[in-house]
Amino acid sequence: MKQTLDIDKLPSEQEVWAWQQRLDSYGPRLTGNAAHRQMIDDLEAELRQMGLQTHRDRHSFTRWEAKQWALSVVGEDGREEELPVAFYYPYSGSTSPEGVTAELVYCGKGPGKFREAAGKIAVVEVGSPRLPSALFCKRRSSYPPEERIPRLLSNSVVSSVLRGPKLEQAAAAGALGVICIWSELSEANAEAQYLPFTTGPQQCPALWVGKTAGRRLKQLAQQGARARLLLTADREEGAESDTLYAVLPGTDKRESIIINTHTDGPNACEENGAIGLLAMARYFSSLPMEERKRTLVFAFVTGHFQIPQFGIHGQATTRWLHDHPELWDGKGAHAKAVAGLTLEHLGCLEWKDRQSGDDIAYGSTGRLDMELVYTGNQAMDELYLQAVEGRTKVRSVTLRPKSTVYFGEGQPLYKAGIPTVSLIPAPDYLCAIGEAGGLDKLDAGFMHEQIASFVKLALAIDDTPTEALGEPQAPVMGIIGLLVKE
Repeated sequence: MKQTLDIDKLPSEQEVWAWQQRLDSYGPRLTGNAAHRQMIDDLEAELRQMGLQTHRDRHSFTRWEAKQWALSVVGEDGREEELPVAFYYPYSGSTSPEGVTAELVYCGKGPGKFREAAGKIAVVEVGSPRLPSALFCKRRSSYPPEERIPRLLSNSVVSSVLRGPKLEQAAAAGALGVICIWSELSEANAEAQYLPFTTGPQQCPALWVGKTAGRRLKQLAQQGARARLLLTADREEGAESDTLYAVLPGTDKRESIIINTHTDGPNACEENGAIGLLAMARYFSSLPMEERKRTLVFAFVTGHFQIPQFGIHGQATTRWLHDHPELWDGKGAHAKAVAGLTLEHLGCLEWKDRQSGDDIAYGSTGRLDMELVYTGNQAMDELYLQAVEGRTKVRSVTLRPKSTVYFGEGQPLYKAGIPTVSLIPAPDYLCAIGEAGGLDKLDAGFMHEQIASFVKLALAIDDTPTEALGEPQAPVMGIIGLLVKE
Protein backbone atom coordinates (compact mmCIF):
# COMPACT_ATOMS: atom_id res chain seq x y z
CA MET A 1 0.00 0.00 0.00
CA LYS A 2 1.44 3.35 -1.08
CA GLN A 3 2.22 5.71 1.81
CA THR A 4 1.33 9.40 1.61
CA LEU A 5 2.50 12.30 3.73
CA ASP A 6 0.47 12.82 6.91
CA ILE A 7 1.10 16.52 7.46
CA ASP A 8 -0.15 16.30 11.06
CA LYS A 9 2.80 14.05 11.94
CA LEU A 10 5.34 16.51 10.52
CA PRO A 11 6.63 19.24 12.86
CA SER A 12 4.93 22.51 11.99
CA GLU A 13 6.62 25.43 10.29
CA GLN A 14 6.68 27.19 13.67
CA GLU A 15 8.39 24.22 15.36
CA VAL A 16 10.96 23.96 12.60
CA TRP A 17 11.71 27.68 12.82
CA ALA A 18 12.05 27.45 16.61
CA TRP A 19 14.71 24.76 16.07
CA GLN A 20 16.43 27.06 13.58
CA GLN A 21 16.43 29.96 16.04
CA ARG A 22 17.86 27.74 18.76
CA LEU A 23 20.59 26.50 16.42
CA ASP A 24 21.44 30.09 15.54
CA SER A 25 21.57 31.07 19.21
CA TYR A 26 24.65 28.86 19.72
CA GLY A 27 26.70 31.12 17.46
CA PRO A 28 29.15 29.75 14.88
CA ARG A 29 29.49 25.98 15.33
CA LEU A 30 33.06 25.68 14.13
CA THR A 31 34.39 22.14 14.29
CA GLY A 32 34.75 21.03 17.89
CA ASN A 33 34.16 24.41 19.55
CA ALA A 34 31.87 24.87 22.56
CA ALA A 35 28.89 25.93 20.42
CA HIS A 36 29.33 22.89 18.19
CA ARG A 37 29.50 20.55 21.18
CA GLN A 38 26.36 22.10 22.66
CA MET A 39 24.49 21.64 19.39
CA ILE A 40 25.40 17.94 19.23
CA ASP A 41 24.31 17.42 22.83
CA ASP A 42 20.96 19.09 22.12
CA LEU A 43 20.43 17.07 18.94
CA GLU A 44 21.03 13.87 20.88
CA ALA A 45 18.54 14.93 23.56
CA GLU A 46 15.89 15.63 20.91
CA LEU A 47 16.43 12.25 19.25
CA ARG A 48 16.21 10.43 22.58
CA GLN A 49 12.94 12.20 23.39
CA MET A 50 11.61 10.71 20.14
CA GLY A 51 12.55 7.27 21.41
CA LEU A 52 15.55 6.75 19.13
CA GLN A 53 18.68 5.04 20.36
CA THR A 54 21.67 7.28 19.70
CA HIS A 55 25.36 6.54 19.19
CA ARG A 56 28.50 8.64 19.01
CA ASP A 57 31.85 8.30 17.28
CA ARG A 58 34.52 10.43 18.95
CA HIS A 59 37.27 11.80 16.74
CA SER A 60 40.53 13.52 17.67
CA PHE A 61 42.01 16.35 15.64
CA THR A 62 44.07 19.53 15.89
CA ARG A 63 41.70 22.41 16.56
CA TRP A 64 42.62 25.98 15.65
CA GLU A 65 40.59 28.95 16.86
CA ALA A 66 41.35 32.57 16.01
CA LYS A 67 41.32 35.01 18.94
CA GLN A 68 42.50 38.40 17.65
CA TRP A 69 43.22 39.74 14.20
CA ALA A 70 44.16 43.16 12.87
CA LEU A 71 46.18 44.84 10.14
CA SER A 72 47.91 48.21 10.14
CA VAL A 73 50.25 50.19 7.93
CA VAL A 74 53.43 51.44 9.61
CA GLY A 75 54.49 54.93 8.58
CA GLU A 76 58.07 56.15 8.31
CA ASP A 77 57.62 57.84 11.68
CA GLY A 78 56.56 54.54 13.25
CA ARG A 79 52.92 55.48 13.62
CA GLU A 80 50.36 52.87 12.67
CA GLU A 81 47.16 53.29 10.70
CA GLU A 82 44.72 50.42 11.08
CA LEU A 83 43.11 49.02 7.94
CA PRO A 84 39.78 47.16 7.86
CA VAL A 85 40.08 43.37 7.80
CA ALA A 86 37.33 41.29 6.19
CA PHE A 87 38.26 38.18 8.19
CA TYR A 88 41.01 35.75 9.05
CA TYR A 89 42.08 32.79 6.92
CA PRO A 90 40.99 29.69 8.93
CA TYR A 91 43.74 27.36 10.14
CA SER A 92 46.38 29.51 8.44
CA GLY A 93 48.76 30.02 11.34
CA SER A 94 49.30 32.53 14.11
CA THR A 95 51.51 35.37 15.28
CA SER A 96 52.69 36.48 18.69
CA PRO A 97 50.46 38.97 20.55
CA GLU A 98 52.62 41.72 19.00
CA GLY A 99 52.05 40.44 15.48
CA VAL A 100 54.64 40.47 12.71
CA THR A 101 55.93 43.72 11.22
CA ALA A 102 57.62 43.61 7.84
CA GLU A 103 57.81 45.06 4.37
CA LEU A 104 54.89 44.38 2.07
CA VAL A 105 55.56 42.59 -1.21
CA TYR A 106 53.03 42.16 -4.01
CA CYS A 107 52.99 38.53 -5.17
CA GLY A 108 50.44 38.80 -7.96
CA LYS A 109 47.13 37.06 -8.38
CA GLY A 110 46.29 33.83 -6.59
CA PRO A 111 47.70 31.31 -6.03
CA GLY A 112 50.60 33.78 -5.89
CA LYS A 113 54.32 33.75 -6.63
CA PHE A 114 56.40 34.01 -3.48
CA ARG A 115 59.96 34.13 -4.85
CA GLU A 116 60.62 37.53 -3.25
CA ALA A 117 58.53 37.05 -0.10
CA ALA A 118 61.24 35.87 2.33
CA GLY A 119 61.05 37.93 5.51
CA LYS A 120 58.13 39.95 4.15
CA ILE A 121 54.33 40.06 4.24
CA ALA A 122 52.95 38.86 0.91
CA VAL A 123 49.98 40.54 -0.77
CA VAL A 124 47.92 38.35 -3.13
CA GLU A 125 44.82 39.25 -5.16
CA VAL A 126 42.04 36.65 -5.18
CA GLY A 127 39.61 37.04 -8.03
CA SER A 128 36.09 35.63 -8.26
CA PRO A 129 35.86 34.74 -11.93
CA ARG A 130 32.56 33.96 -13.59
CA LEU A 131 33.10 30.41 -14.79
CA PRO A 132 30.95 28.48 -17.26
CA SER A 133 28.43 26.47 -15.22
CA ALA A 134 28.83 23.63 -17.72
CA LEU A 135 32.29 23.03 -16.22
CA PHE A 136 30.73 21.93 -12.92
CA CYS A 137 27.12 21.03 -13.64
CA LYS A 138 25.16 18.65 -15.85
CA ARG A 139 21.45 19.41 -15.54
CA ARG A 140 19.03 16.50 -15.46
CA SER A 141 15.74 18.34 -14.94
CA SER A 142 14.10 21.33 -13.30
CA TYR A 143 11.06 22.21 -11.22
CA PRO A 144 9.52 24.52 -12.33
CA PRO A 145 10.41 23.11 -15.76
CA GLU A 146 11.72 26.44 -17.08
CA GLU A 147 14.31 26.87 -14.31
CA ARG A 148 17.92 26.88 -15.53
CA ILE A 149 21.36 27.31 -14.02
CA PRO A 150 22.95 30.60 -15.16
CA ARG A 151 25.45 30.15 -17.97
CA LEU A 152 28.17 31.78 -15.86
CA LEU A 153 28.66 31.23 -12.12
CA SER A 154 30.79 32.97 -9.51
CA ASN A 155 31.10 31.63 -5.98
CA SER A 156 33.45 32.71 -3.20
CA VAL A 157 33.84 29.15 -1.87
CA VAL A 158 35.13 27.94 -5.23
CA SER A 159 37.22 31.10 -5.71
CA SER A 160 38.95 30.67 -2.34
CA VAL A 161 40.06 27.19 -3.37
CA LEU A 162 40.92 27.72 -7.04
CA ARG A 163 42.30 31.28 -6.76
CA GLY A 164 43.40 31.51 -3.12
CA PRO A 165 47.09 31.63 -2.12
CA LYS A 166 48.99 28.43 -1.46
CA LEU A 167 50.08 29.06 2.10
CA GLU A 168 52.42 26.08 2.20
CA GLN A 169 54.35 27.66 -0.69
CA ALA A 170 54.38 31.04 1.04
CA ALA A 171 55.72 29.47 4.24
CA ALA A 172 58.35 27.50 2.33
CA ALA A 173 59.49 30.73 0.67
CA GLY A 174 59.94 32.36 4.08
CA ALA A 175 56.96 34.73 4.02
CA LEU A 176 56.03 35.99 7.49
CA GLY A 177 52.36 36.29 6.58
CA VAL A 178 49.93 36.72 3.69
CA ILE A 179 47.22 39.29 3.00
CA CYS A 180 44.52 38.03 0.63
CA ILE A 181 42.49 40.60 -1.31
CA TRP A 182 38.89 39.87 -2.34
CA SER A 183 39.41 41.94 -5.48
CA GLU A 184 36.08 41.27 -7.21
CA LEU A 185 33.55 40.97 -4.36
CA SER A 186 31.61 43.86 -2.85
CA GLU A 187 32.78 44.89 0.60
CA ALA A 188 29.58 43.50 2.15
CA ASN A 189 29.88 40.16 0.37
CA ALA A 190 33.54 39.82 1.39
CA GLU A 191 32.82 40.50 5.06
CA ALA A 192 33.49 37.62 7.49
CA GLN A 193 33.73 34.86 4.87
CA TYR A 194 35.12 31.80 6.71
CA LEU A 195 37.19 30.64 3.75
CA PRO A 196 38.68 28.42 2.63
CA PHE A 197 37.39 25.68 4.92
CA THR A 198 39.12 22.88 3.01
CA THR A 199 42.66 23.28 4.34
CA GLY A 200 44.20 21.73 7.42
CA PRO A 201 46.53 23.51 9.87
CA GLN A 202 49.11 25.69 8.10
CA GLN A 203 52.19 27.60 9.26
CA CYS A 204 51.61 31.00 7.66
CA PRO A 205 49.24 33.54 9.30
CA ALA A 206 46.91 35.10 6.74
CA LEU A 207 44.11 37.66 6.65
CA TRP A 208 41.45 38.63 4.11
CA VAL A 209 40.71 42.23 3.16
CA GLY A 210 38.12 43.81 0.90
CA LYS A 211 38.89 45.44 -2.42
CA THR A 212 39.17 49.03 -1.09
CA ALA A 213 41.84 48.18 1.48
CA GLY A 214 43.30 45.82 -1.09
CA ARG A 215 43.88 48.53 -3.67
CA ARG A 216 45.77 50.59 -1.12
CA LEU A 217 47.83 47.64 0.08
CA LYS A 218 48.81 46.80 -3.46
CA GLN A 219 50.07 50.38 -3.97
CA LEU A 220 51.88 50.36 -0.63
CA ALA A 221 53.54 47.05 -1.46
CA GLN A 222 54.86 48.49 -4.70
CA GLN A 223 56.33 51.37 -2.65
CA GLY A 224 58.03 49.01 -0.19
CA ALA A 225 55.90 50.15 2.76
CA ARG A 226 55.74 48.22 6.01
CA ALA A 227 52.74 46.70 7.75
CA ARG A 228 51.89 44.86 10.95
CA LEU A 229 49.80 41.70 10.71
CA LEU A 230 48.22 40.32 13.88
CA LEU A 231 46.52 36.93 14.12
CA THR A 232 46.57 35.18 17.47
CA ALA A 233 44.97 31.76 17.79
CA ASP A 234 44.64 28.84 20.15
CA ARG A 235 45.89 25.54 18.78
CA GLU A 236 44.66 22.44 20.61
CA GLU A 237 46.26 19.10 19.81
CA GLY A 238 44.06 16.11 20.54
CA ALA A 239 40.82 18.08 20.52
CA GLU A 240 37.65 16.00 20.24
CA SER A 241 34.50 16.21 18.15
CA ASP A 242 31.65 13.73 17.85
CA THR A 243 29.64 12.32 14.98
CA LEU A 244 26.13 11.47 16.17
CA TYR A 245 23.89 8.88 14.56
CA ALA A 246 20.62 7.13 15.33
CA VAL A 247 18.99 4.01 13.91
CA LEU A 248 15.22 3.66 13.49
CA PRO A 249 14.46 -0.01 12.72
CA GLY A 250 12.10 -1.09 9.98
CA THR A 251 10.46 -4.44 9.40
CA ASP A 252 13.20 -5.45 6.95
CA LYS A 253 16.54 -5.34 8.77
CA ARG A 254 18.38 -6.31 5.60
CA GLU A 255 17.90 -2.92 3.93
CA SER A 256 18.49 0.65 5.06
CA ILE A 257 18.09 4.24 3.92
CA ILE A 258 20.88 6.60 5.00
CA ILE A 259 19.83 10.19 5.76
CA ASN A 260 22.78 12.46 6.51
CA THR A 261 24.10 15.97 6.97
CA HIS A 262 26.96 17.61 8.85
CA THR A 263 26.73 19.60 12.07
CA ASP A 264 29.64 22.05 11.94
CA GLY A 265 29.30 25.40 10.22
CA PRO A 266 29.60 29.16 10.68
CA ASN A 267 26.04 30.48 10.32
CA ALA A 268 22.28 29.92 10.18
CA CYS A 269 22.18 27.96 6.92
CA GLU A 270 25.63 26.38 7.17
CA GLU A 271 24.78 24.00 8.63
CA ASN A 272 21.07 23.63 9.38
CA GLY A 273 20.49 20.28 7.68
CA ALA A 274 20.26 18.71 11.14
CA ILE A 275 16.89 20.42 11.57
CA GLY A 276 15.63 18.56 8.53
CA LEU A 277 16.89 15.28 9.95
CA LEU A 278 15.24 15.99 13.30
CA ALA A 279 11.92 16.68 11.59
CA MET A 280 12.21 13.50 9.53
CA ALA A 281 13.13 11.49 12.62
CA ARG A 282 10.10 12.92 14.43
CA TYR A 283 7.82 11.98 11.53
CA PHE A 284 9.04 8.43 11.00
CA SER A 285 9.35 7.61 14.69
CA SER A 286 5.66 8.50 15.06
CA LEU A 287 4.70 5.75 12.59
CA PRO A 288 4.10 2.20 13.81
CA MET A 289 6.99 -0.05 12.87
CA GLU A 290 4.87 -2.03 10.41
CA GLU A 291 4.60 1.15 8.31
CA ARG A 292 8.39 1.37 8.01
CA LYS A 293 9.79 -1.28 5.71
CA ARG A 294 13.45 -0.29 5.70
CA THR A 295 15.64 0.78 8.59
CA LEU A 296 16.33 4.52 8.63
CA VAL A 297 19.79 5.67 9.69
CA PHE A 298 20.20 9.35 10.60
CA ALA A 299 23.86 10.45 10.50
CA PHE A 300 24.93 13.86 11.82
CA VAL A 301 28.61 13.93 10.91
CA THR A 302 31.31 16.23 12.19
CA GLY A 303 34.38 17.45 10.33
CA HIS A 304 32.96 19.04 7.17
CA PHE A 305 34.83 22.23 8.06
CA GLN A 306 38.06 20.30 8.59
CA ILE A 307 37.80 17.70 5.82
CA PRO A 308 41.60 17.15 5.64
CA GLN A 309 41.55 15.94 9.25
CA PHE A 310 38.27 13.98 9.17
CA GLY A 311 37.63 12.68 5.67
CA ILE A 312 39.34 9.53 4.45
CA HIS A 313 38.95 10.10 0.73
CA GLY A 314 36.45 12.86 0.10
CA GLN A 315 33.92 14.51 2.40
CA ALA A 316 33.61 13.91 6.15
CA THR A 317 30.94 11.19 5.76
CA THR A 318 33.64 8.92 4.30
CA ARG A 319 34.86 8.43 7.87
CA TRP A 320 31.41 7.39 9.12
CA LEU A 321 30.94 4.97 6.22
CA HIS A 322 34.34 3.46 6.96
CA ASP A 323 33.47 3.03 10.64
CA HIS A 324 29.97 1.55 10.14
CA PRO A 325 29.84 -0.87 7.20
CA GLU A 326 27.24 -2.90 9.11
CA LEU A 327 24.66 -0.20 8.38
CA TRP A 328 25.11 0.07 4.62
CA ASP A 329 27.49 -2.20 2.67
CA GLY A 330 25.31 -5.34 2.45
CA LYS A 331 28.17 -7.76 3.06
CA GLY A 332 27.34 -10.88 5.04
CA ALA A 333 24.78 -9.97 7.69
CA HIS A 334 25.23 -6.24 7.13
CA ALA A 335 22.29 -4.09 6.04
CA LYS A 336 22.34 -2.90 2.43
CA ALA A 337 21.67 0.82 1.89
CA VAL A 338 19.24 1.12 -1.02
CA ALA A 339 19.22 4.95 -1.01
CA GLY A 340 20.95 7.94 0.55
CA LEU A 341 19.35 11.33 1.23
CA THR A 342 21.40 14.40 2.16
CA LEU A 343 19.96 17.68 3.45
CA GLU A 344 22.09 20.83 3.57
CA HIS A 345 21.54 24.61 3.58
CA LEU A 346 17.77 24.70 4.09
CA GLY A 347 15.56 27.71 3.41
CA CYS A 348 18.10 29.89 1.61
CA LEU A 349 17.10 33.13 -0.08
CA GLU A 350 19.16 34.53 -2.94
CA TRP A 351 21.56 37.41 -2.29
CA LYS A 352 23.93 38.58 -5.02
CA ASP A 353 26.49 41.22 -5.92
CA ARG A 354 25.03 43.47 -8.60
CA GLN A 355 26.42 46.45 -10.46
CA SER A 356 25.26 49.75 -8.97
CA GLY A 357 26.68 52.67 -10.91
CA ASP A 358 30.46 52.45 -10.71
CA ASP A 359 30.37 50.10 -7.75
CA ILE A 360 28.99 46.70 -6.76
CA ALA A 361 26.13 46.40 -4.27
CA TYR A 362 25.25 43.26 -2.32
CA GLY A 363 21.63 42.52 -1.53
CA SER A 364 18.55 40.37 -1.87
CA THR A 365 17.29 39.57 -5.36
CA GLY A 366 13.82 38.83 -3.99
CA ARG A 367 14.06 35.21 -5.12
CA LEU A 368 14.58 31.84 -3.50
CA ASP A 369 18.14 30.61 -3.82
CA MET A 370 18.41 27.86 -6.41
CA GLU A 371 18.03 24.36 -4.97
CA LEU A 372 20.87 22.43 -6.55
CA VAL A 373 20.02 18.75 -6.10
CA TYR A 374 22.26 15.87 -7.11
CA THR A 375 20.31 12.78 -8.15
CA GLY A 376 22.29 9.57 -8.48
CA ASN A 377 20.27 8.08 -11.32
CA GLN A 378 17.11 8.64 -13.35
CA ALA A 379 14.88 6.71 -10.95
CA MET A 380 15.95 8.87 -8.01
CA ASP A 381 15.50 11.98 -10.14
CA GLU A 382 11.91 11.05 -10.95
CA LEU A 383 11.12 10.30 -7.31
CA TYR A 384 12.49 13.69 -6.27
CA LEU A 385 10.47 15.55 -8.91
CA GLN A 386 7.31 13.79 -7.73
CA ALA A 387 8.12 14.79 -4.14
CA VAL A 388 8.30 18.52 -4.95
CA GLU A 389 5.03 18.62 -6.90
CA GLY A 390 2.47 20.99 -5.42
CA ARG A 391 4.93 23.14 -3.49
CA THR A 392 4.33 26.89 -3.35
CA LYS A 393 8.03 27.66 -2.85
CA VAL A 394 10.37 25.72 -5.09
CA ARG A 395 13.30 26.46 -7.40
CA SER A 396 14.96 23.11 -8.04
CA VAL A 397 17.51 22.08 -10.64
CA THR A 398 18.61 18.45 -10.44
CA LEU A 399 22.14 17.50 -11.44
CA ARG A 400 23.99 14.46 -12.63
CA PRO A 401 27.46 14.33 -11.01
CA LYS A 402 30.21 15.61 -13.31
CA SER A 403 33.76 14.20 -13.23
CA THR A 404 35.04 14.49 -9.65
CA VAL A 405 32.58 17.27 -8.74
CA TYR A 406 29.82 16.32 -6.32
CA PHE A 407 29.53 19.02 -3.68
CA GLY A 408 28.41 18.26 -0.15
CA GLU A 409 28.12 15.28 2.16
CA GLY A 410 26.08 13.25 -0.33
CA GLN A 411 29.26 12.61 -2.29
CA PRO A 412 30.54 9.75 -0.07
CA LEU A 413 27.19 7.94 -0.35
CA TYR A 414 27.26 8.21 -4.14
CA LYS A 415 30.90 7.07 -4.28
CA ALA A 416 30.00 4.10 -2.06
CA GLY A 417 27.51 2.88 -4.67
CA ILE A 418 24.33 4.14 -2.99
CA PRO A 419 21.63 5.84 -5.14
CA THR A 420 21.39 9.40 -3.84
CA VAL A 421 19.39 12.60 -3.68
CA SER A 422 21.44 15.45 -2.22
CA LEU A 423 20.15 18.98 -1.61
CA ILE A 424 23.11 21.38 -1.77
CA PRO A 425 22.22 25.03 -2.50
CA ALA A 426 25.23 27.36 -2.75
CA PRO A 427 24.27 30.92 -1.74
CA ASP A 428 26.90 33.66 -1.78
CA TYR A 429 26.72 33.92 2.03
CA LEU A 430 27.18 30.18 2.56
CA CYS A 431 30.29 30.56 4.72
CA ALA A 432 29.85 34.12 6.03
CA ILE A 433 29.70 34.70 9.78
CA GLY A 434 27.17 37.51 9.56
CA GLU A 435 25.12 39.52 12.01
CA ALA A 436 22.42 37.48 13.77
CA GLY A 437 23.91 34.43 12.08
CA GLY A 438 22.18 35.18 8.79
CA LEU A 439 18.60 34.42 9.87
CA ASP A 440 17.46 37.30 7.65
CA LYS A 441 18.57 35.28 4.64
CA LEU A 442 16.33 32.28 5.39
CA ASP A 443 12.65 31.66 4.62
CA ALA A 444 10.82 29.51 7.18
CA GLY A 445 8.09 28.43 4.77
CA PHE A 446 10.60 27.44 2.10
CA MET A 447 12.55 25.44 4.66
CA HIS A 448 9.44 23.62 5.86
CA GLU A 449 8.40 22.72 2.30
CA GLN A 450 11.88 21.35 1.56
CA ILE A 451 11.70 19.11 4.63
CA ALA A 452 8.20 17.93 3.68
CA SER A 453 9.52 17.03 0.22
CA PHE A 454 12.23 14.86 1.72
CA VAL A 455 9.71 13.09 3.95
CA LYS A 456 7.60 12.40 0.85
CA LEU A 457 10.72 11.24 -0.96
CA ALA A 458 11.69 8.85 1.85
CA LEU A 459 8.15 7.44 1.90
CA ALA A 460 8.26 6.90 -1.86
CA ILE A 461 11.66 5.23 -1.67
CA ASP A 462 10.41 2.91 1.06
CA ASP A 463 7.53 1.91 -1.24
CA THR A 464 9.83 1.28 -4.23
CA PRO A 465 11.38 -2.16 -4.86
CA THR A 466 15.15 -2.23 -4.56
CA GLU A 467 15.68 -3.20 -8.18
CA ALA A 468 13.62 -0.20 -9.31
CA LEU A 469 15.81 2.18 -7.29
CA GLY A 470 18.76 0.98 -9.34
CA GLU A 471 22.45 1.74 -9.02
CA PRO A 472 24.26 5.09 -9.16
CA GLN A 473 24.80 6.32 -12.69
CA ALA A 474 28.42 7.05 -13.61
CA PRO A 475 29.37 10.74 -13.62
CA VAL A 476 29.58 12.73 -16.82
CA MET A 477 33.20 13.21 -17.80
CA GLY A 478 34.59 16.71 -18.31
CA ILE A 479 37.69 18.88 -18.16
CA ILE A 480 36.91 19.93 -14.58
CA GLY A 481 38.12 16.50 -13.47
CA LEU A 482 41.63 17.61 -14.39
CA LEU A 483 41.34 20.75 -12.26
CA VAL A 484 39.46 19.56 -9.15
CA LYS A 485 40.82 16.53 -7.34
CA GLU A 486 39.09 14.69 -4.50
